[in-house]
Amino acid sequence: MVFLGLQLLVYLIILRKMKKIIYSFSVIIFFILSCSKDLGNYNYHDITEITIKDLGGNRTLLYKTDTLVINPELEFSMVGENQNRFTYEWKLVSSANVNINTKKGTIIGTERNLVYPVMAAPGAYTLYLKVKDNETGVVWAGYTLLSIKIPSATGFLLIGEDGEGFVEVEMIAMSVDDTTIIKGLSHDNGAPRFKGAVDILHTGTYPPRPNINKQWIIGKEHAFFVDPASFETNPDNIFRSQLFTSYDLPQNIFPVDIAPRINNRGGTIVNSLRRIVVTNTGHAFTSDLTSGGNDFYGNPVNRLAGVNTPTFKVFPKIMHGPGSLSNYTLFDLDNKRFVFASSSGANVRLLGDRPTDPFPWNQTDRTIVYAENTRNTDGGSFQGNVFALMKNETSGQYFIYKFASTSTPVKRNGYTVNISSSADLAKSKFYSFSSLRTALFFVDGSKLYAYDYSIGNDKTILIKDFGDEITMIKSDIQTGVYTDLYVATYNQTTKGTMHKMVLTNNTNTIELIEDESAKWTGLSKIVNMSWKNSSN
Repeated sequence: MVFLGLQLLVYLIILRKMKKIIYSFSVIIFFILSCSKDLGNYNYHDITEITIKDLGGNRTLLYKTDTLVINPELEFSMVGENQNRFTYEWKLVSSANVNINTKKGTIIGTERNLVYPVMAAPGAYTLYLKVKDNETGVVWAGYTLLSIKIPSATGFLLIGEDGEGFVEVEMIAMSVDDTTIIKGLSHDNGAPRFKGAVDILHTGTYPPRPNINKQWIIGKEHAFFVDPASFETNPDNIFRSQLFTSYDLPQNIFPVDIAPRINNRGGTIVNSLRRIVVTNTGHAFTSDLTSGGNDFYGNPVNRLAGVNTPTFKVFPKIMHGPGSLSNYTLFDLDNKRFVFASSSGANVRLLGDRPTDPFPWNQTDRTIVYAENTRNTDGGSFQGNVFALMKNETSGQYFIYKFASTSTPVKRNGYTVNISSSADLAKSKFYSFSSLRTALFFVDGSKLYAYDYSIGNDKTILIKDFGDEITMIKSDIQTGVYTDLYVATYNQTTKGTMHKMVLTNNTNTIELIEDESAKWTGLSKIVNMSWKNSSN
């Protein structure tokens, strides 16, 4: 019995192993048969391979000046393919991120051939071309490197208007070898477009404090500070974001004049410690630039006493010698008087008159029409004299005041404009004083005049009839050449033109000759200009 039991046990063990072997063999046969059947499901064929042979090599391009054109050389492995099956994508990616899949970048073209007006901000980029075969889903890619630069950090900033009155910003960029006109600098820059051009300026450089630089685009209703290189900005780049005051002031408050301005061709300024601003609301502010390198503003200084005392409205001009800003002068429109302050002062001070003075600081029946800081050095004003054009509100007669805005402003001379010339001046929208001669330039339509205000020899002189409407005149006191007067003209056909008029040495009359080598056309309707020499 024991023996039979052992036989039965051995038989059961063998039977179980045989079942496993049979099962395993069955599974193997199943997979073999399955694979054998699946071999007939694949239909292998060649796909079109694309070789991106040439994208033209690496390039250096000028911001808002050049147009990038690439006709890529592509090689298809199968000739005669339907080109409609392929789609193209040109993607511009900042070289700060080399991963094309994770970097959002900017798609700048979807055609095989690329035509791209360079609008990307200055910097280093990788440009990718992706070609997709829509039948197979396979993507082929190539790339090239781009460097986008501004044509020059040196030249004249221009602000004007287009045919609809929208602000246009342009630049006459000057390098050692060439002069380039850059247009559309206010387009697609992060701020809404607005109408009514007023001024454009770079606040100048001071190497120990590079962060104090600002570049402002100023209009009649809005003003923004922008990146000095790319001109990009955002709606928060406004004066209000820099203002910390206990006074109840309008929300839409912005600069209409800023001092100091660039003092020389090198683009530097005369005072690195302070900045003065006069706003569209008629307020004046001062900023201490030593505090963190930023310009923040507190309570207005257009008042006579302490905090929260009444303010008065000031004329939109900061009057000071261009070579110094230790002190400055303002004109109080409410009380018809000149006042002055130190650049660090919290309020202004009054000025007194004497009977023998050539003109009064405190006006009885006169108001200010125009004021200009010049390089005139009469009376020992080595930092430059200020000229103010005044008008009798009753008779309409004009007067010219010349003074130095020093620690206490000093009157240099006063001039009475004859009745006939006063009538001529009244017609003009634009004025500019010469730093070197007794000349006030003014405009009547297309005609440029000079009023020679020298005592006993005053007269009006026609300088030139340009034939087109004059939209701006400006004496250059920033580049070190004080003989130059820039005149902007405009017509609907040829658009804006900038003319450079040069004062001659003819002592018998006021004479300017046009420099035909410095004439720029195809501009907007220019209303103002200023010098810049800074990459930031």
